[in-house]
Amino acid sequence: MHIGTTLKIQLEGSQSRLTSELIGVDEGNYLIINMPPIQSMGNAASSIYKGGSIVVRYVHKGTVFGFTSRIKDFITTPVKLIFIEYPKKIENQNLRDHKRIDCYLPANAKIADNTTEGIVTDLSKEGCLFTAKRVNIEKSAHQLQIDNEIGVIFQLPGLEEKLTITGKQKNIKKDKDNVKIGILFSDIGIEVQEKLYEFLSIGENFTQITGLPFIKFLKEQIFKFSKIKEEKKSINIGSTGEVNN
Repeated sequence: MHIGTTLKIQLEGSQSRLTSELIGVDEGNYLIINMPPIQSMGNAASSIYKGGSIVVRYVHKGTVFGFTSRIKDFITTPVKLIFIEYPKKIENQNLRDHKRIDCYLPANAKIADNTTEGIVTDLSKEGCLFTAKRVNIEKSAHQLQIDNEIGVIFQLPGLEEKLTITGKQKNIKKDKDNVKIGILFSDIGIEVQEKLYEFLSIGENFTQITGLPFIKFLKEQIFKFSKIKEEKKSINIGSTGEVNN
C-alpha cells in the first residue's frame, strides 16, 4: 500500500462502503486517510469518532487486501483527515485464482452505437460470456470482430446500480438462434472491481459449502428481485391514480 492508494472504507455500524485515499503513513503507528465527502457519508458520518472501528479494503495487482483498524483521531480543519491505527494484520485474496462461474445475469452489450439485450452466462475476474439472440444483434453484426471494443452492462443481485465494464471481443460463436461473445475485460474501476470480486467469491463459496449449483440459486434470486420491483412499480402506479381497474 502506497501514498495515493484508493481505499474503500466501512465505518462501524454502517453498511456503506465509502471511497477514501491514503495520504500518509507513520510506520507501525498510524495511517492517515482522507475523510470521505460529507454528502457521500449520510448517516455514516456519526460513526467517525475516536476508538470507532473501521474496515479498509484496496486492490493491488489483482489482489484484494483488507484489514480492520480503529480510529485514533480525526481533524476537520484545515483539511478533513482520519488517523487510524497501523494494521496489525492485512489479509489478502488472490483474485487470479478465481475460476469462471456459471451464472445467469440479464445484461446489455454496447457494440459501437448499438445496444443489445442478452445474458451473461459465465463470469470471471478477467472476462465473461455474453449470449444474445441472433435477431437482437443483427444491427451490430458487422462489428462482431475479434479485438473490437464492447461494453457490457449488468446488475448483480442485491445491488441497486448496474455495473458497466469495457472489454474486447475475444471469441465469437454463432448458431441458428444465438450469438455468444467471449469478452476480455480491459477497463474496470476499483469500485466495480470490488463488487465483481465479492460476487465471484460468493459464487465459489456457495457451491463449495452447499454442493448446489450457484446458477440455480442465482436464477431464483433474480426472479424474486424482479418480482419485488414489479410489485413496487405496481404500488407506485396505483398510488398516483394513473391506472384505474
